[in-house]
Amino acid sequence: MPSKFQLDKAAWQWAETTDPDNVTFDHVRTAYRLNLKPCPLGSCKRNCKGNPLCLNAIGERVWFGKIDDDDWHQIEDPNYERRDDDMFVGLKNLGATCYVNTFLQLWFHNPVIRNALYKFREPDEHVTRDVTAEWSPSSIGGHLQALFALLSLSERRYLDPKDFITHLGLDAGQQQDAQEFSNLFLTLLEDALSRQKDACVRNVIQNQFRGEYAYVTTCNRCGTKSERPSTFYELDLSIKGHKTLDESLKDFLQEEKLEGDNQYMCSSCNSKQNASRKIHLKYLPPVLNLQLLRFVFDKKTGMKKKLNSFIQFPEQIDMTKYLTVNNCAGDSATAEGVDGNSVTYNLTAVLIHRGPTAYSGHYIAHIRDINSKNWYKFNDEEIEKMKGSKLQLGTEDDPEETGAKQKGRCPKGYHSSRNAYMLVYTLNEENPCSTDSKVEAQQLLPAHVLDYVIKDNETFENWVSELMLIRDQNIESGKEKQEEIKETYQKLAFDKLEVNEGEWISLKWLNSWLTDPAKAEPIDNKPSLCKHDKLSPAAAMKLKFVNLNGSESLCNRYEGGQRLIGRDSLCILCVQQQCHVIRTKIRMMEDDKVFGSMTKPNVISGPSYWVGKASFRSWKKMVLEQLGENDEDKRDSTDVEPSVENGLKEKEISSTKEEGQKEKENTVTTEEALSKEEESFKFNEDILCEAHDRLDPDMTCRKLVPVEVWRRLKEYFANCPEFAKDDPVCGQCNDAMRNEQQTKEYLRKLAQEQKNALNDLLNDRKRPITLKKPIEVFILNKAFLEELRRFIKEPLKYKPIQNIGNAILICEHGGYLYPQSQGQLELYVNDHFVYIWSSEWDKISQMFNVDYEISIISYEDDDKNLGIVTLPQVCDECVVSRLNQEENARFDYDEAVIFVRKIPKQLQKSAGSSSLNPNDENSKDYDPDFNQHGSKKRGSTSDPLEEPPEKISKNENGTRKSQRHRKVRGEKEVKVKSTQTLKDFKLQLMKLFSVPPFDQTLLLNGHSLCDDTATLGGLRIAPGSIIMLQADEPAEDLLVLQDMIQVSSGPESGFKGTGLLGNSERIS
Repeated sequence: MPSKFQLDKAAWQWAETTDPDNVTFDHVRTAYRLNLKPCPLGSCKRNCKGNPLCLNAIGERVWFGKIDDDDWHQIEDPNYERRDDDMFVGLKNLGATCYVNTFLQLWFHNPVIRNALYKFREPDEHVTRDVTAEWSPSSIGGHLQALFALLSLSERRYLDPKDFITHLGLDAGQQQDAQEFSNLFLTLLEDALSRQKDACVRNVIQNQFRGEYAYVTTCNRCGTKSERPSTFYELDLSIKGHKTLDESLKDFLQEEKLEGDNQYMCSSCNSKQNASRKIHLKYLPPVLNLQLLRFVFDKKTGMKKKLNSFIQFPEQIDMTKYLTVNNCAGDSATAEGVDGNSVTYNLTAVLIHRGPTAYSGHYIAHIRDINSKNWYKFNDEEIEKMKGSKLQLGTEDDPEETGAKQKGRCPKGYHSSRNAYMLVYTLNEENPCSTDSKVEAQQLLPAHVLDYVIKDNETFENWVSELMLIRDQNIESGKEKQEEIKETYQKLAFDKLEVNEGEWISLKWLNSWLTDPAKAEPIDNKPSLCKHDKLSPAAAMKLKFVNLNGSESLCNRYEGGQRLIGRDSLCILCVQQQCHVIRTKIRMMEDDKVFGSMTKPNVISGPSYWVGKASFRSWKKMVLEQLGENDEDKRDSTDVEPSVENGLKEKEISSTKEEGQKEKENTVTTEEALSKEEESFKFNEDILCEAHDRLDPDMTCRKLVPVEVWRRLKEYFANCPEFAKDDPVCGQCNDAMRNEQQTKEYLRKLAQEQKNALNDLLNDRKRPITLKKPIEVFILNKAFLEELRRFIKEPLKYKPIQNIGNAILICEHGGYLYPQSQGQLELYVNDHFVYIWSSEWDKISQMFNVDYEISIISYEDDDKNLGIVTLPQVCDECVVSRLNQEENARFDYDEAVIFVRKIPKQLQKSAGSSSLNPNDENSKDYDPDFNQHGSKKRGSTSDPLEEPPEKISKNENGTRKSQRHRKVRGEKEVKVKSTQTLKDFKLQLMKLFSVPPFDQTLLLNGHSLCDDTATLGGLRIAPGSIIMLQADEPAEDLLVLQDMIQVSSGPESGFKGTGLLGNSERIS
């Protein structure tokens, strides 16, 4: 198959030698490429875009290949939701209920607790039930029993604990304190089980978790000991400052001194005495719950804070050394454990909280199965069996842990975690009984609970069956669809072309149909129609000509608008028009060559005519516009006669460049002339004057062409304006242009004269700067100088200056508002005025009208002392008012920039507030983010930020001062408003420096900014100020700061309003 370029050229090559009136149907068929041969299906690797009869590579290959069954549906295999053999059941996270799920799994894997719940009986158990009614739990014990039954016997991979969560009244979207939930729920469960007849069920919580200890207080004076016994269900161990569990246990049992205001009231001494108090562990339960206090209350912030320090704990712990049995008489007994037996415990569970703060994160549990001795990770719906028989926290403790905070090595038999918040140790038994939860459930659960489980499993199996049926139906339907698409596609192709047996269909639509038949839109041919409601030849290559045998089924299914079938769809009128365009373009190429040779300089002789320069540059474009080839048609006809198009474009570009070079010097560059050229106009109308439609006297817009060139142009533009070389120009416009030229010349001359007279003033050279010798200096409004500079630079654009208004420098009383300071001989610099010499004043007073004459005179008295007089005199009252207004205006801004520098730790400790001034040399050398060891770059002998001369000015004292802020590396720019509070500003800094507001100390010129409710304007912080930031503590993680902002928006409510606190009537 020839290339697309060759096909495009062949489709219209006949038009070069054929008159439009002699176009035949063979020409039409060639223009629409229907003279080409159809490409056999599968013969082309890429679609032949120049052949409308090629249907290869338009998206059909996927339908003729092997399609996987899974592609016919979006349903995952429901058996994935089925519980694997020998695997436990997970619990769905309903939003933020992971903390509940971890404890439910923990208690379920305690066989004693689990069996007691199996034996639980509802208070109305003896009441005869309606066999037709479905049972549902109504009490906390019933809900937990049903949940445990499902965890044991369910066929599901995970359960939905929605009923349990709803019964407790918990907010599924709010994360709560896990320890508080555990304590409240066990209290609630203990109360619910207290009414059970079976003692093993009634006392299971106490038997499993309750231990005993005593507070033993010893009077330092008389030695009397008093003992206050107490029970516990868990030990709350502080981990702050501790690295091992042993250290936390010893800290828990550490002796406490009762002194000062905390003295002990001794009953023997009958007075307050210094004493010591210590906790003595008396009895340990079979299951020892150790709460690691990771979440502590921060008094400074008023919020809970997570301690992310590592704690090391053993796989097995001997509690003998922590147990003490002391009586008040002082006799010591041998330590005893549970019922006087072993006190060795094995680690059976580790509860983990992932996340940087107490207000966000995720809870998971690592639990050891009592039967297999294997460890499992319970992460809501996902349950993973650990490799081997040992606990492997590893990255499970914190998967995002960085190398900078990695835990140290642990001895054999120990583990270390920075996220563990609860450890569960179970008493070591020499010959533990193996239990099977499924067998126990079948034996111990009541019949209605077993029926509840059976029905749930049946519901699950029905759901699986329904989904599998839908999957199979979708697969079967998809395969039928594949065969239908293949059959339809094959029918679209021609074996032998018959024009009247074909139809045009958009290639884009065919692509979309083969990509996804279900999403294919109706067939729309409207964008491809010409003005005669037939197929436009320019759009033909965006469509494919297909067999009616296949297109009928497509149109019947997808419908659409007008169909383009057979010979009637081809537009002979558009083909004739395009033939005329092509022939015209060829003639234009020939004429363009003639124009190029006949319009060269010094070639024109004899009679000639005026042609607008813009018209002559764009005459080819105007011809095409007359032919109806607008921009849209131009885009669609890029495939029409490329040889003619390319030749015409190349010639147009070259001639445009040549003409542009010739006329470069004479081209008008003013905005008015450019905008005039850009306006739409007809050929040669650009040489007409706007007001009278006569020959424009401005010769820069036109040029002369020979008679032969004009004759050829007239063949294209018969009705265009025509002016011979000697035709007169518009008299009125000619007079106006002459006047305008005179005005322009006057303005240029005036600007030059003023520039010559005031050159030093305009260039800010040789200015008055001091009054140290007798002199008179005049003062002018600085706005006048800016206006004068603009006029001199562009005298034709700006109006000449006539008046100078010095009234802005004079108060309502006629006094001067900007005096020198008392005794100051250096001239005071201000943005409102400039100083000029008396010689300059003489020139200015002659050239302009000045409303007020203002001058400063320095003179010598008889004693040769210098004195200063201002004319007019200074109005002290108005000067004070002006200064106050300017001062207040400095601190009233909508959007300004201030600079913030963070003080390094070493300067915070060694330097006082006086050394934290940003103007000090030490603070300038500081770079908080880049400097190391406070060193400078070697070999730097000069300041790289030295200001250029034009950026140096003088302050009120006459010293040289930079106008540019010298930025220090690591310094931050902050955009602020004067009305925002200091607290809002601190929140901005928190995002930039990761320092929370309560850890920020801000200093302005060495003074601390303390009032968070004050505005920046009220604190006198001006634009460009440098604020020093001192961080009181190391910056927190950014996630921590975000949580602080979110939590601080309202008080914590905890479990208030839930079934764990009050509302007992609904959960009992």
